[in-house]
Amino acid sequence: MTRAFHPLTGLQRLAALCGTLVAVACATTAPKPTPPVPPAVSIPIAPLPARPTSGDAKFDAFLDAARISALGQGITAATFDSATAGIRPIASIATANANQPEFSKQVWSYLDSAVSARRVKDAQMMLARYGDSLARIEASSGVPKEILVAVWGMETDYGADNGSMNLFAALATLAYDGSRADFARPEFFAALKIYQEQHYPVSQMVSSWAGAFGQTQFTPTTFLKYAADGDGDGRIDLWQSAPDALASAARLLAGQGWQHGQPWGFEVKLPAGFAYEDADAENQKPLSEWRARGIRMVGGAALPGGGDSAAIYLPAGAHGPAFLLFSNFNVILKYNNAASYALAVGLLADRMAGGAPVKHSWPRDERALSRAERFSFQADLNKAGFECGAPDGVLGRKTRSALRQYQKTHGLAADGFPTASLLDALEPAANK
Repeated sequence: MTRAFHPLTGLQRLAALCGTLVAVACATTAPKPTPPVPPAVSIPIAPLPARPTSGDAKFDAFLDAARISALGQGITAATFDSATAGIRPIASIATANANQPEFSKQVWSYLDSAVSARRVKDAQMMLARYGDSLARIEASSGVPKEILVAVWGMETDYGADNGSMNLFAALATLAYDGSRADFARPEFFAALKIYQEQHYPVSQMVSSWAGAFGQTQFTPTTFLKYAADGDGDGRIDLWQSAPDALASAARLLAGQGWQHGQPWGFEVKLPAGFAYEDADAENQKPLSEWRARGIRMVGGAALPGGGDSAAIYLPAGAHGPAFLLFSNFNVILKYNNAASYALAVGLLADRMAGGAPVKHSWPRDERALSRAERFSFQADLNKAGFECGAPDGVLGRKTRSALRQYQKTHGLAADGFPTASLLDALEPAANK
């Protein structure tokens, strides 16, 4: 049944609805006014320490700027100030940088000390002393224990000479000025990070002039990437723990691509008429090709089989020994980018395992070129039309390639080996 509409009832409903709306409106809280924005407050960077002047305004300015940069990288002010307290530029570093033995000596003179009878004897003693640790490290990394001990011997004479310079002073000296600044600046900040995280006392953090530290001479960035706990004590200490240093070296070499079971290289005998321009450490060819060209083991035996590639290397030119190098030689170069260093590591490893000394004689009558002569050599090659880049005194790959071109042009054995007689011959050609 349909209900009839009564006008009074409708008015009553309307009044009730209006009352409800009024009640709701009254119950609603009025919005609060937005509080004023407080003025910006700058948080000051930790104040610069009252550091005594070093006497070198550029060095002091570098440290002040480095402190700000370090704080931006998560290094605390306390860490920076403690690490750099009292440091000054080290004047002897520039001299050391210009006279690295890997580059300033003839290779045979370098090897005479690097692979001396005393060093071989000490290496064999270290193999015995740390035999258990080395066996464990070799099994886990694939890097032969002889190579690891050879690196150890080359770097610090088995921990006898870890360096004596303050690590932070050495890196700051390299970083604030000079040719190695781009290398040293990230290493400086990495050293600060190590100090902050590992809590070594500053007095323990000594290094070589180049900022490498510990018994196997790691740079700070290399430490952060490859350092390993070799003695299982839960702490990494490359200064005082030989197993830590050896395990770290193994991890680095393995990380750079060490091929387990492959040699670093060995001495070979070249056939008469060999094209010396093909003797280049980066000119890798299959062993089968070298066999076909008449290259044999130094004792006369045929080269081993297998599909490996290798390169011929003549560290003293056509009148010295020849070596066949495999990819593991290049891995050693990742540790120290000097061919004489990598050769010394390989030969020392062979000798401690009972191998024979180098058989072919060295051209010991060839004197080493002085630093000034090395600059002149490069300048004269450039003037004669054999481009080798801006002279820097380091007779590297580009210089040797330019020298090979000069030798080929003049009907000489293109071995790329710089000698005093070649320097004398170059001078008139350069001044034409």
